[in-house]
Amino acid sequence: MNWIILTFLGITWGLSFTISKIAAKAGGTPIGLTFWQSIISATLLFIFITWKHGKFRLEKSLYKFILIVSLLAGVFPNIIWYAAAYHVDAGILAISVSVIPLFTYFIALALKLDVFNTTKVVGLILGFIALLILVIPENSLPDRKDVPWVLLSLICSLCYAIENIYIDKIKPERFGPIRIACAIAIVCSFLTLPLAVVTDQFFVPSFYNKPLLFSIISLSLITASCYAIFIFLIGRAGSVFASQVGYIVTFFGVLWGIILLNEAHSSFVWISLIFIVIGVFLVQPRDNIEKTENK
Repeated sequence: MNWIILTFLGITWGLSFTISKIAAKAGGTPIGLTFWQSIISATLLFIFITWKHGKFRLEKSLYKFILIVSLLAGVFPNIIWYAAAYHVDAGILAISVSVIPLFTYFIALALKLDVFNTTKVVGLILGFIALLILVIPENSLPDRKDVPWVLLSLICSLCYAIENIYIDKIKPERFGPIRIACAIAIVCSFLTLPLAVVTDQFFVPSFYNKPLLFSIISLSLITASCYAIFIFLIGRAGSVFASQVGYIVTFFGVLWGIILLNEAHSSFVWISLIFIVIGVFLVQPRDNIEKTENK
């Protein structure tokens, strides 16, 4: 069941790279897109929660948790992704998420939440090598000016890795994943609205720009559904297993870019992708971080 959830997340989140590029090219600003994605997601999740539970309530003990996760999973990575999406092919940008399991594993290892495993390490290193194959060769990318944007996207991967560990370690109780996702979207909205206005990146979507409007709606739906499922998966299978969604996101991110944007990639990109696929087979999931802690 865990692998089914992981695959669904990979297919859906993989599509978000292509949609993000469409939104950026259609005139969406990084902070503005982050705001609209957050506010629409928050609204959808809030409606669902109040319909199902009658009210939305956030305990004070979760304020710090929600704020930290909002910054790590929403504000920082989304702004960077949208900025990079304007410059980098959707497939190339998707490949950069392959280092999330590498960051997650080594952070977990440093915090003694996981133990050294040769096979797992080899698999994760292959993912990192795949990234090097992508950025080092002269003809790997369509434009060498894209390299800094690919490297910048690694900050997003680092944010997500830290978030994985943090959620897995805290494990908030009596507060379901859908309500957590809603709270995070609300906080992201409050944080990015003034930032968008101050930096002159605020805009109002309209039917006069349908690609931008529909892209924002699609991204909001993906955010509202997938992030809640992702938090649920971390609690069910552990942060290192959940972080492997990056590999599947990579594959489908490349595939969606080819199908919807007619992107063409060099042989280096395909070699990089092969290394990632091999890494998926070598990185063995575990049931829960606590099991390794108790050994």
